[in-house]
Amino acid sequence: MGVNVLTNRLIKYVVRRAVGLPADDLELQRIVGSSRYIIMRKAVGEVASTIVTEKNGHLRCGICLRGPFTRKGLYLHLIRVHGNEILSMIEKKYEEISKVYKDNVWY
Repeated sequence: MGVNVLTNRLIKYVVRRAVGLPADDLELQRIVGSSRYIIMRKAVGEVASTIVTEKNGHLRCGICLRGPFTRKGLYLHLIRVHGNEILSMIEKKYEEISKVYKDNVWY
């Protein structure tokens, strides 16, 4: 699989998890590989918790604050409008967490 296919799958996985749609950890492991899975799982969790907000019971985009959206509408909005930003957020968070692991010699 090409890099673009894997990054698209990763973005879709993170967004599904963020909006509360089914997202299996096994799928994440298939996307990122076994060696990156543990750190990536933490990074994905942290990013997913920041890209969606809820206000008065309505889902809103945590990046641009637009909304309200249905789950599917917010999923589409995040992928179409903020896909590259989400990928950057994941990469940055992965680097931060990796550094902590290396500094604490967790390997």
